[in-house]
Amino acid sequence: MSAALIGVDWGTSNLRVMRIAQGGAVLDSRSDPRGAGGLTPDRFRDVLNDVAGGWLDESLPVLVSGMAGARGRWREMAYAPCPAGVDELARAVARPDDAAFVALVPGVAAYRDGRLNDVMRGEETQVVGLDAPADAVVVAPGTHSKWIRTAAGRIVDFRTFMTGELFAAVRQATILGADMGEPGADDAAFADGVRRGLADPAITATLFSVRIEGLAGRLSAAASADYLSGLLIGAEVAAQADASHRPVILIGAEALSRRYAAALALGGFDDVAIADGAAATARGLWRIHKACS
Repeated sequence: MSAALIGVDWGTSNLRVMRIAQGGAVLDSRSDPRGAGGLTPDRFRDVLNDVAGGWLDESLPVLVSGMAGARGRWREMAYAPCPAGVDELARAVARPDDAAFVALVPGVAAYRDGRLNDVMRGEETQVVGLDAPADAVVVAPGTHSKWIRTAAGRIVDFRTFMTGELFAAVRQATILGADMGEPGADDAAFADGVRRGLADPAITATLFSVRIEGLAGRLSAAASADYLSGLLIGAEVAAQADASHRPVILIGAEALSRRYAAALALGGFDDVAIADGAAATARGLWRIHKACS
């Protein structure tokens, strides 16, 4: 198979450049820690040249999704309003002033009563690469988790939860984080936290249970990070309980997606699948590129 597109997934903290074949299969991939969050507009082209290297000599089209289109980055891209699918995204792509061979994918915005309510960049490309069933929910866990509702392959609504960022902030900057171990080792403590978060999603109150459980001798310092993670994810799932009858597709880091799948099961979601996020991004980029042609 020969490459037909250079696809770029430019996150806040990391960069992935892919050689993509027709249909969206990834032939080669390169990663780099120079995410969009640390770059000024004049640096993006040089970083892309550095990471893509000789791939750019093939004179293939280059399509970029993610935070390269954020305010203050390579070129600020307007958000496409919901409902948005491949065609809407393709119509809104644009090129930065210093790289006519590059096109940037816009983000997507949700509005309520004519007012901007939520935004995303990057996840929209994954969604259009998923072949999600009608009326599905795509959950992209991470620093800012997204719960994205779809219909006929288009994004119709979504909501952002700052779960990952709040987890890090609590561990690093509150009394609850003192002597806290690393997450990922105690599934039982995680499940206990999920159940507590589901039962009482008033998270600013239930967070203090991390300390109470420790003082009572029911939670060790080594397990407290997993319990905290469960609390936060459980509250997130509780806030979306009205979607429990819909199929859910998780896209994200494998270990975190497995944790979300466990939390969703405890929350009454019985149709949950885990998708390959990198593959979905590549297919999404290919489909947007083809719609631009």
